[in-house]
Amino acid sequence: MFSTIHRAAVVLALLLAAACAEDRPAPTAPAGPAALESPADGKDGNRARAEALARIVARGLADAGTRAAVHAALAASPVREGKVHFQRLLAAPDRRALQGLARANGLSEAGLRAEADAAIPLELYLPVPAHRAAWDGGEEYLVATAFDDADAPVAFDRRGRRHLLSPAAPPDTPVLALVPVETDFDRAGSQLAECADWECGGGDGGGGAVGGGGVLPSLSNQHLTLTFSQFKEKFEGWLKGDPEFEIHVLAPNGKDTTAYTSLQCVGEHAPSGYHWDTNATTWYGEAQVLKGTQMDAYETQWPGKAWMIMALEDDDTACEIKMNKDLVGDVLEQLDDLYRHYKGLKDKKVTTPEGAKRIVDAATTTANLFTAVASLFKTNDELIGFAIRDTVAVKSHPVGNYVLLRDGAVNGWLRLEVEY
Repeated sequence: MFSTIHRAAVVLALLLAAACAEDRPAPTAPAGPAALESPADGKDGNRARAEALARIVARGLADAGTRAAVHAALAASPVREGKVHFQRLLAAPDRRALQGLARANGLSEAGLRAEADAAIPLELYLPVPAHRAAWDGGEEYLVATAFDDADAPVAFDRRGRRHLLSPAAPPDTPVLALVPVETDFDRAGSQLAECADWECGGGDGGGGAVGGGGVLPSLSNQHLTLTFSQFKEKFEGWLKGDPEFEIHVLAPNGKDTTAYTSLQCVGEHAPSGYHWDTNATTWYGEAQVLKGTQMDAYETQWPGKAWMIMALEDDDTACEIKMNKDLVGDVLEQLDDLYRHYKGLKDKKVTTPEGAKRIVDAATTTANLFTAVASLFKTNDELIGFAIRDTVAVKSHPVGNYVLLRDGAVNGWLRLEVEY
């Protein structure tokens, strides 16, 4: 059995070797300052393992057969951006990648598997589209890792030499990223399962129809819809590939109406009916946020209570929020100070000559700390901001009617309106 002591010795030896190796910058890869993390943040061990494994991969790919096996696995991946789950790649029945990487680094197959299993889940891919198109499995490559978007990626060449890359722009040399998993590989290529009846509000309900003298449809067929989004930036470093923007509707966490959890996710891998996928900072279209039946079910469960809307860039499992609770709490308290709890949304029903009409507008909320936080942090989702009505924030935009605020800064805009 590969002992914990043996495993720690392997990691230490690899890191010492990397530190002592010649440290020349890769072609066109500008050096940058090392990104330092406080030991208190709990990431040092994960960073060390990821760096050691990135060096193992880089040295292993110097072998043409191993390189061909990894290139074939990336090319055959059904996942967006050609991603493969690194630990599963090593566990593949043909063992080609495992054997080649272990042999090149003087490790046993069991030892390498133990090293990989001791690390957090990692994914391997070429995050830069030009690199994916150009790399045919050739000898020119780097293998890099980074945890946070602002980190200077740590890269290794085929000899195992360590380089720091620019966090702002990729080098010309193709870069394979070995980074914490952001993809749900078990459900890749398909949407998530339908949500429970009370979460989705059941069926579409009985419906009136548009037309027929301008009669409004029933309230159950009047839905909150996203028609525009604009973000200040992509909130994603180049080593992490395309951004994964998500919007979450936050509802009271059970009976505790001062703490909120995610009621509905809207994004690329959201449940059926809530799909929304954009890699651009500006988007126009239609994406359902809440059904009319959902809003009615919400009112039944939490009478008079508002919901909140939060935008984030997902750096972890799709539609699961993994974020620093203290950070979110600080942002919410700051919004309270500025807007006196008017950071929520609520639907109202009004009577018109055409029938009952649903309106969504700003409302007060008692939310304090956000509690939908995973106990295990693989990476941190990037909080873009909470949606505040433009009339409350006293800010305007030609299209957006909700401003995304964080730390007093405008990070984006949304347009949310009731459609039917």
